[in-house]
Amino acid sequence: MTDAADPVTIRRRCARVLLVDEEDRLLLFYSRDYMGPGVEYFVTPGGGLDAGETLAEGAAREVFEETGLRIDPGALGPVVAETEGDWSDSPGLVVHSRDSFFFLRVAHFDPVRDRLEAVELEEFTAARWLTPAEVAEADGLIFPARVAALLKGLLDGAVPVAPVQVPWGAWTWDADSGWTATERAPILDR
Repeated sequence: MTDAADPVTIRRRCARVLLVDEEDRLLLFYSRDYMGPGVEYFVTPGGGLDAGETLAEGAAREVFEETGLRIDPGALGPVVAETEGDWSDSPGLVVHSRDSFFFLRVAHFDPVRDRLEAVELEEFTAARWLTPAEVAEADGLIFPARVAALLKGLLDGAVPVAPVQVPWGAWTWDADSGWTATERAPILDR
């Protein structure tokens, strides 16, 4: 049996999409109380790749599963950002994740949540379209990385020639102090 001092580590490759509507609002999933009473955070659409998937294929599949929106993987364009780091949602497991982000403008829509996995239905209490100012305010609570500065640049038309590195912002379990500071960030009034 593994204890908190010796967690199991798995490696995961993820594809995520910054979906932005015609009013420059970013779609994020909202979670409250899943990691603990009063703990809240936001999650960018996307997730782990299936065997044999390209980043674009995985991103398109994840967007469909999580929102109901069908997108052509070819419409995603280049990867605009990358991040890498560890996260966990329990003391006995650490996930080392390498995440790539695409940027896609879409017409505003109401996400359909009927294809979410059971754990996602429990974790994601809402889907929210946040303005750039709201994204900046919540930036420290966005999983897996802070995206406000990236989003601002993309909205200003600055599509990077090569993916930019964005700061990892996810939390992990620490045997000495519990959850990291990111996870304990103050609750936003919404």
